[in-house]
Amino acid sequence: MTATDIFKQSLSFYGRLFNKLFWLSVASSIAPLLLVSGDGQPSLVAMLIMMVTSMFFSVYIMSLIHQFSQNQNDSLKDAFSLALNKVMPVTLTSFVLGIAVVLATLPVLLVATLMASAISDEQLRALFIAIMIVVPISMVMYRGFFAPYFTLTEGLNPIEALKASNQQVKKNKLIFNGFMVLSFVMLGYILLLVLVGAMIALNPAALAFAEFAINVIVMPFISVYIYRLFVVSKPEIKIDDV
Repeated sequence: MTATDIFKQSLSFYGRLFNKLFWLSVASSIAPLLLVSGDGQPSLVAMLIMMVTSMFFSVYIMSLIHQFSQNQNDSLKDAFSLALNKVMPVTLTSFVLGIAVVLATLPVLLVATLMASAISDEQLRALFIAIMIVVPISMVMYRGFFAPYFTLTEGLNPIEALKASNQQVKKNKLIFNGFMVLSFVMLGYILLLVLVGAMIALNPAALAFAEFAINVIVMPFISVYIYRLFVVSKPEIKIDDV
């Protein structure tokens, strides 16, 4: 199976779950906004609740996709129970992945800052530093990208999940090609947002609604595609390895 096949399969999969994924995506986008105060500045407590709420709905969507993929079960109630059980472990794995990104970035950031001190232009200096640190960030994120999925589907702890993700991604052409396809999807998504913004730039309310509608439709599909890439690219377990 090729990355293009997975993309087509994901479209079909998404279509079968569209109604429920759409409303979960709407809830995920609206719930954090309800915590914003009248002046548009959320309190620290509200920000923490927003982060937890956002993470829960992300795991809820992942749980529904996994549940339907494995058992053809599209029950939101069952997916909710699975999400409740998995939200903390998946959040912890995501947090550890974030720490790994920071640890990989800090040395490069220090070196890049020292090298950039010779650049007089402030904007060029910032661009140089950004280009330097994007490499370690991309490498760690790429190798550890499936870690939360290993925690969700197999109950692995953060370290085990990161190791499993690294092992699965390493030298896997299907995953590399899959991420290239995902990059084109994200590019199209960004261009669509820019195009919509250019068309209705004079009406902030219409622009906000259009961006909201695009987000709640596109983001669940990306979740489906990443999950299918994760499942399809997993190596088969040989009898001798059992």
